Amino acid sequence: METVATVRRWMAGLLAVAYLTDIAVLGSLWGGAALLVPLPMVATVFLALRRPVLGGLACAGAVLAMSVVLRERDPYSFFGVQSLLSLSATEALAGMMVIAIVIWRTPRGVAAAATLGLLASAVCAVLIRRPYWHYTDLDLASVGAVLAVGAGVALRLGGGDSPMRTFLRGQWPLALALTLALLVDSSATLDIDRLGPYAAFPLLAAVATAVCAVLGPRDALHWTINAAVIVVVSGVGIAVLAYLLDHPMSGLRPPAAIVAAQMALVAYVVRYCDRQKATSAVVALVGADALATIALAAATRDRPDTEFFLVAAFLLLLSVATGQYFGSRDRARNQSIRVAVSGAQQAERMALARELHDVVAHHVTGIVVQAQAAQLVADPAKTAQALAKIERSGTEALAAMRMLVGSMRGTQAGEAGAADAATADLAADLRAVAAGFPGPEVHMELSLPDTLPPEAGRTVLRIVQESLTNVSKHAQDASRVSVTVEPADGELRVRVSDDATTARVRPAGGSGGYGLVGMRERVELLGGAFAAGPGETAGWTVDARFPLRKDGS
Repeated sequence: METVATVRRWMAGLLAVAYLTDIAVLGSLWGGAALLVPLPMVATVFLALRRPVLGGLACAGAVLAMSVVLRERDPYSFFGVQSLLSLSATEALAGMMVIAIVIWRTPRGVAAAATLGLLASAVCAVLIRRPYWHYTDLDLASVGAVLAVGAGVALRLGGGDSPMRTFLRGQWPLALALTLALLVDSSATLDIDRLGPYAAFPLLAAVATAVCAVLGPRDALHWTINAAVIVVVSGVGIAVLAYLLDHPMSGLRPPAAIVAAQMALVAYVVRYCDRQKATSAVVALVGADALATIALAAATRDRPDTEFFLVAAFLLLLSVATGQYFGSRDRARNQSIRVAVSGAQQAERMALARELHDVVAHHVTGIVVQAQAAQLVADPAKTAQALAKIERSGTEALAAMRMLVGSMRGTQAGEAGAADAATADLAADLRAVAAGFPGPEVHMELSLPDTLPPEAGRTVLRIVQESLTNVSKHAQDASRVSVTVEPADGELRVRVSDDATTARVRPAGGSGGYGLVGMRERVELLGGAFAAGPGETAGWTVDARFPLRKDGS
């Protein structure tokens, strides 16, 4: 209803401007009684907004009734000038609005029938006013009908987000350009007074070809072939009509709208179709133009000069070049998108691999270590304690896996998995990891900045977590692990070392070999440096550092 109210206000304003224009320009010639002539048509507009079908019928009746009155009355006594037997600006605008409303607010079948009825009534009005009708008025009426149908379709498609509606909304620049070309044809290219009945063919062909051009991107090959058929039918139709009427004429030139629409279609077909289909479509269109030109030459008894063919060839090359340019730009953009998508997918895979290795593998390693310890002791109390730790590690591994799956699905991670995610309190996260570590005692020295970005905190947590996992796997005789996190020289330094005295051993089940790689990737993503290797004894030291911003974060 809000849309209807807005349209009503706009239509009322436009009709008021048209009526005032008629009064200002023709009021002195009309006389007082003639100023009432457009009012019935104006009333049908507002009736159509409430009852579209009834308003359309009223509009058709009004234009026919006024035509009869004008035909029966002496134009010089009723209006004072003969030229006013044509539709006034207000009447023409009102008729266009009724057509647009009927297309907008009625079902598709009813809209088509009502629109044809209104156009038929206009033709009947032309025939009734025939003694005083000018071909220029017929031309302008045709263009007005096209604009009215376009406005109705635009209103009908104005709501929603269907693909067709979105497509047509994006085609408005081309539609506007072709409409302007039609107006140029009506005022310059097509001399209706001279061409007479011949003018209908190029005018209808221009409108139909313009429609094909607007719909071109949907199926460039299909609509280009349709445009070729339209051109042939139009040219042959003029030739046949000239032969039947034995009325040759000269000076007929291709309408500007057909030229512009064909250029757009050639550009579309070259842009969107493969080379073979594009070549076939362009050849078909050029052949249709050649056949139409031959037919028109026979009808007009004129021979196209060399300049005509040169201009046609130039426009064809320009259209092909335009299509090639936009096609190459589309391919470059698609390639960039594919590279970006591939890079994003690879980054997601690497991030997921790091999380799986650092989080899940950490808990699974604890399970393996505790199971090995349980096998080596005979004390039931210690065995029960090891089994309890195995159960807790298994539960945490499942929770971590659910958290990762939830993040992949874009859902909230469960509360059970929150312990493995970096929170705002990094110190608490690190102490929680140390408390749940099944290996040797962990000694921590933490001196954290007041603020730390989430990605930096997550990196610190995963480095410590993975380093402790490696201690469980490889440092069988380690009794102490030192973890130091502190700022130094504008960087945040993370150092994890153990006091093992024997060489690192190969863990049960083997090692994935991705722990150090994952830690190095995390640090390098933050612009830092990573190192890992044997310590001063047989132990192992992990040393990572990455820059902090000047604000301490």
